[in-house]
Amino acid sequence: MNRVPHLSRLAGLVFASLLGAVGAAHAEFRQTTDNATVAYEGPSAKATRQFIYSRGTPVEVVVTIEGWVKVRDATGTLAWMERKALGERNNVQVKSAIADIYASPDAASPILFRADSGVLLQIVTPQPPNAGAWTQVRHRDGQTGFVRLDSVFGL
Repeated sequence: MNRVPHLSRLAGLVFASLLGAVGAAHAEFRQTTDNATVAYEGPSAKATRQFIYSRGTPVEVVVTIEGWVKVRDATGTLAWMERKALGERNNVQVKSAIADIYASPDAASPILFRADSGVLLQIVTPQPPNAGAWTQVRHRDGQTGFVRLDSVFGL
């Protein structure tokens, strides 16, 4: 009789995992459009200001209500931003300690440059669904190459 609660707990964990996987596959990303975008504790300009993000910072949309968007940044921090402060995403942010940028989408190809954690990289070609583990990016200095998706936040 002890197996039934154990099985229902296991089924619940499997179901939660599946929901998480589906949610992650369909994440919506935006980026900040102002030079200094204020992040608030709640969906109001009267709420406590928590952070200021620079232009082009990618964020994941969690919830949208009446002109406000709850977002998650690359560190996992949740905050609220005014909807008008967010635009279409065309940047990703390095989330690993260092991201290697390769000449082609292959780890055996030459490394062109390395980008430190937090560096913003412009997406050269939009990433189609199920396109693989790589995307082409451009550094603000003009260097272009391919980065592994697991090294960046925003896709």
